[in-house]
Amino acid sequence: MEMKDIVLGSYELLVKLPPPKNNGDKYEIASRNKLKNLPEALRENQKDADNITHFVKYASYFLPRAERGDKPDPVMLPFLDLLLTKVGDIENKENDAGEVVKKIKYLVGYTNWNMDAILTIFSASKGDDEKIQKRLQVMLGAELEIVGVKDSVDRIVSDIMNWKRSSEQSTRESRTTRRY
Repeated sequence: MEMKDIVLGSYELLVKLPPPKNNGDKYEIASRNKLKNLPEALRENQKDADNITHFVKYASYFLPRAERGDKPDPVMLPFLDLLLTKVGDIENKENDAGEVVKKIKYLVGYTNWNMDAILTIFSASKGDDEKIQKRLQVMLGAELEIVGVKDSVDRIVSDIMNWKRSSEQSTRESRTTRRY
């Protein structure tokens, strides 16, 4: 799997996360700690093949659970499904378990970096969609040009903006529901 596939995959994964919530002056994602801890599952064992198995088991067990307790949290299932598909794709294209581990680390790490960078852009732009789109265009333009897929910028920016709007829509709906 090439770097461009990992970079594009990291943005596909990003928009499968629960949409960010605007908590006044800062955008946040529920279950963020689960995502930040995922790479640790790849460092448990000395054998790379065992680490891959451990990662899949860890992600499958922890991602669908609520942040506190054991009750199911279905909002992470779309992310988990795509993550496991991407891991399978990496395994199918790589023969060396060490390369598989390295590429999974990149995929998860880039997804985490994307999340942090984009939430920072949302917060710094104070929710102004025009400013957000402009900053995303610049950031993604530079990143995707380097890996040779600059033609994907507009689609990814659109996906990110739709992801942000889905959060705003659900917030409005919950406010409307509480009034009645």
